[in-house]
Amino acid sequence: MAGVESPSLAVIPAAGLGSRMAEIAVDGCKELLEIDGITMLERTIRELEDAGIQRIIVISSPSKQSIDEACHLRGIEVVHQQEPNGLVDAVLCAKEYYGNSPIVVALPDVLITSSNVTHDLIQAYRGNTILATVEAATPWCDFLCDTGRVIKMEEQQIRVLAEKNKNEKFPVGEIRIMGRYIWNSEFMNRCQDGEIPALQELAELGMLDACNVITEYIDVGLPDGYSYAQSLFNQ
Repeated sequence: MAGVESPSLAVIPAAGLGSRMAEIAVDGCKELLEIDGITMLERTIRELEDAGIQRIIVISSPSKQSIDEACHLRGIEVVHQQEPNGLVDAVLCAKEYYGNSPIVVALPDVLITSSNVTHDLIQAYRGNTILATVEAATPWCDFLCDTGRVIKMEEQQIRVLAEKNKNEKFPVGEIRIMGRYIWNSEFMNRCQDGEIPALQELAELGMLDACNVITEYIDVGLPDGYSYAQSLFNQ
């Protein structure tokens, strides 16, 4: 669409504690766990590069020196989040690099087994904040809790998002947000209380788009998800 600035910068949040994966994380970094010989961080970087992203910023933690070293070897820039204060705070740590421009946010604990979701997301971007979505299917959704669920869509617009319900499993057949987003200034101006309230407000205003993707994806930030991901490449 004419006049719409396409994102050229991506942020990879990698500063979280990853407490659920503490026993198997590499040097305290779940992002450095390998699937088929490639770390999840490297997989995410390659996806972004292949989608044409010109600049990548990894949000690391002062306690995650192995992340910093891996990024240094790859020529990827690193910004530190001093305390683990959530996803929005992590992304805002890099605000001096993107200002009011739209950015791709790519979570590195999401294993996408087919397609380049970042490429699809950029192609679908029309100026609104946009979220990659997928229909939940077994067996991979059996490992997910009920978070990021879309309750109502109208064509390619998300109109209602469910609240997080971490005590329930994600329903098979429902639509789920899948860890690849383009956030714009409209989102950034509303995100002081976290991503869910901001997204809910944009949805109500008709300013939240969806890019529906057909792929299997696995949350490797969960022990069961990581084990399942390993099994796919060791059959």
